[in-house]
Amino acid sequence: MKINNKELGSFEITRYSFELVNNDPKIVIHMIKALDVNGNYIKFCKLDKVEKFLNSYPVLFKKITKP
Repeated sequence: MKINNKELGSFEITRYSFELVNNDPKIVIHMIKALDVNGNYIKFCKLDKVEKFLNSYPVLFKKITKP
């Protein structure tokens, strides 16, 4: 798949949180970015636009840093 004329290599979840939803612990994704095959930034994406492709590409989670 190509995004902005670059071959998509993976996704990185850059902002997320752990929340209780209906009394079940869930990971809530706030921001996701597309990376090319070399791991370079392509663009930030809306989750609803890339959700169907998440199982076809590697998905990385950025380490949470606490302020």
